[in-house]
Amino acid sequence: MVLKDGFTSYMFGLLGGFSSLGLYCLYKHFLTRSGIKRLRTQDPRSSGVVIHNGIVYTAGQVGEIPKLEESDITEQTKQTLAKIEDLLAEAGTGKSRLLEARIWLKNISRDAPAMNKVWNEWVDPTNKAVRYCVQSDMARESILVEIQVVAAR
Repeated sequence: MVLKDGFTSYMFGLLGGFSSLGLYCLYKHFLTRSGIKRLRTQDPRSSGVVIHNGIVYTAGQVGEIPKLEESDITEQTKQTLAKIEDLLAEAGTGKSRLLEARIWLKNISRDAPAMNKVWNEWVDPTNKAVRYCVQSDMARESILVEIQVVAAR
């Protein structure tokens, strides 16, 4: 076919561009979204973050290890949530995109009110995740709270 006017040539160029854009979008959607990306992999047991199909999974987080002995539930919860915020930011999301939160407390009857106070001040009130909170033994005697979250990217 011979293109005789500028408009026809422009339209074919535009359609070709859309085709390329369409193929690129399909590539990004199906090939890169289905891949698994792991962040903070230096721990021999787990990744700090795993991203798959646009969902961000964090490893369970606790307060700052050197400060555990001197920290109460309020401080440990604040430290833990600060770590979670950093992980979410590194993964390209934030607390307004939370889907689920899992919370383990060493002593739920004693510590739930103080932990909930910190949580309520931290969480985005218009974008709250589903959440559960249970009592559990911890990996270290001085750990009072552990939190793990799942978020959309």
